[in-house]
Amino acid sequence: MRSTLLSWSFMILPIVCLSQVRVTKYHIRDVWQIESKELRVSVAQGGGHIAEIVLKGSPEVNPLWLQAQPTIEPVEYSLEKHEKLYGGGSAAKLMSSLMGHNLCFPYWGDPTEGEYKAGMSFHGETGVVRWTKLSEKSDGGKIELKVAADLPESKTRFIRTVTLISGQPVVYFEGRAENVSALDRPVGWCEHVTVGPPFLKKGVTLFDASLTRGRNLGDTSAQEFLWPSGQAESRIDLRVVLDIEKSGFVNNFLVNPSQEFGYFTAINPELDLLFGYLFRRAEFPWLNLWEANERGSNGQPAILTRGMEFSNTPTHGSLKAMVAVPRLFDVPAYEWLDAKSNLVKKFCAFTVKVPDAFSGVEEIKVEQDRLEIVERGKRRVVKVPFDRRMLH
Repeated sequence: MRSTLLSWSFMILPIVCLSQVRVTKYHIRDVWQIESKELRVSVAQGGGHIAEIVLKGSPEVNPLWLQAQPTIEPVEYSLEKHEKLYGGGSAAKLMSSLMGHNLCFPYWGDPTEGEYKAGMSFHGETGVVRWTKLSEKSDGGKIELKVAADLPESKTRFIRTVTLISGQPVVYFEGRAENVSALDRPVGWCEHVTVGPPFLKKGVTLFDASLTRGRNLGDTSAQEFLWPSGQAESRIDLRVVLDIEKSGFVNNFLVNPSQEFGYFTAINPELDLLFGYLFRRAEFPWLNLWEANERGSNGQPAILTRGMEFSNTPTHGSLKAMVAVPRLFDVPAYEWLDAKSNLVKKFCAFTVKVPDAFSGVEEIKVEQDRLEIVERGKRRVVKVPFDRRMLH
């Protein structure tokens, strides 16, 4: 007899000794690469970007975005040589090295004109400096990589710890922002996850998230909408990238305040592959969703991306712009990093095979030792081995 509540569990493999961190190349870029029997994760040394998170097996598909044109190491960037090639303006230096999931800190968006002239980049310094390895550790079924970026202009240091646990298709991240100055400061912290082809496919890839109220970026009117409705040129369903020639918009959404954990997932039904992130809502109360879909022109290649950016701020711009909007929907819109203090946030990413014709995610139940991903409508359940203690 078939139950209406089916269970699809990720196979738990025996604990094995994991390999050490490797220094290698990923699409000509210097990366640190760690892997378990389940996952392979690459972290770019230039910019600290999470370049790939791949579920091992067949087919091995990286859900994160890789630019159509080759990227370069940030230290190689030349304004005269590269600015037009990578789109111009304050974003060009970041775009020249951007891969996959990048960290925006201490602000999300454009610097002021004065900051740009003084050398500041789009989304802050973290994505354009060279990161260094602090340590690596392999202990039985767990491997850990710790890397750091010193941010000279904003007088902060950012330390990121990446951890894999054997038997789990999950990668855990801890970020620690350290204020090395004697001044309190406002900070924006946005984990800028960008999904791209071949995992991202128009009219195919499905997105779900624990979101509620939303607005167009920067809209100061009272107009708002509820997830999965979104606003571009007209009201659209954000669960799928429309199969149209051109689209581009940014929406801010409030992560469901009634839940301890926020999440987003993306599913490619043709690959039976699910990819997602889980984070504590108190640490990241916002998700900023953007889409870029356009044909190539004027020497620029075509682009198809969907950004799912969980963040402590919905304000796209400099620190000046951020502090001008202290709250949105009666929720704080930035945080303070006190003098000689630190701010710590944790989250994880996961990727797993799902049953055929999986229709999307209705909810994710967070248990002590597993995630239970409940399918929309059909209510089938995918169980993913997980350690809740890693997010506390």
